[in-house]
Amino acid sequence: MRYHSLPLAAALLAAAGTAQAQDKSFSGVIGVGVATLPKYVGSDEYRVLPIPVVQLEYKGRLFLGGSPSGVGVGLGAHLVRTSSFAWDVGYAGSEARPEKRGDALAGMGKRSAGSFASSGVSYRFGAVLANAGVGVGLGKDQGSYGTVGLATERQLARRWVGSVSTGATFADGKNMAFDFGVTTAQSAARQALIAAGDPRLQGIDAGAYSPDAGLKEVRGAAQLAYLLTERTRAVAFAQGTHLSNEAARSPVVRERTGVTTGVALAYGF
Repeated sequence: MRYHSLPLAAALLAAAGTAQAQDKSFSGVIGVGVATLPKYVGSDEYRVLPIPVVQLEYKGRLFLGGSPSGVGVGLGAHLVRTSSFAWDVGYAGSEARPEKRGDALAGMGKRSAGSFASSGVSYRFGAVLANAGVGVGLGKDQGSYGTVGLATERQLARRWVGSVSTGATFADGKNMAFDFGVTTAQSAARQALIAAGDPRLQGIDAGAYSPDAGLKEVRGAAQLAYLLTERTRAVAFAQGTHLSNEAARSPVVRERTGVTTGVALAYGF
């Protein structure tokens, strides 16, 4: 999944202050949660999914989970890591998008999952964490994207911790088309479905669409964590994502703004 779109993965990097022991061979956060999110990027329908909470580190260098730079969720390594600055490289992925995920995808076929080589930096100044990163597609149709973001966390009471974050994603034309493009072949298939009276495409443009490079989306998120024990937290989170004009013009986009909400239980070690 596009778990990097959820506040959970990145937020738990900070929220699990329990995983501080850098002298351990293994440290991290594990848990489980549930989230309500759009069926695909730009969908006006929602689905409820169980989500794993996994953020593992080996000797403070190798990691499995969310990157501090906000590029995505996957495998990676910290090339440089200090108390205020980190530079990481890794591998991130995105889920496949089957045609059955929404009526507006009729005739589009199944879009395969994406895989990206990633690199990014994060810098902490005071209570604020700034990050930036890039992902370069490993397949011919996936393109490249870049992210920037800011996040902060604050102790609200003895057992309550709150955090907020904001960010934006930029993409080249290929990456925009990976999520929002409609090829001439797909357009022909969709027009044939309309001619055959397929109700799924009623009122939906079946023309081809090739988006330009630029801003892809902006997002804002918040979370509230309750400290059940020194090592365990219950977390509630919410995120809103707003697609750019270029993305929103796509015939497969039915809703420009998507909202993700969820809860999770996480244990740090």
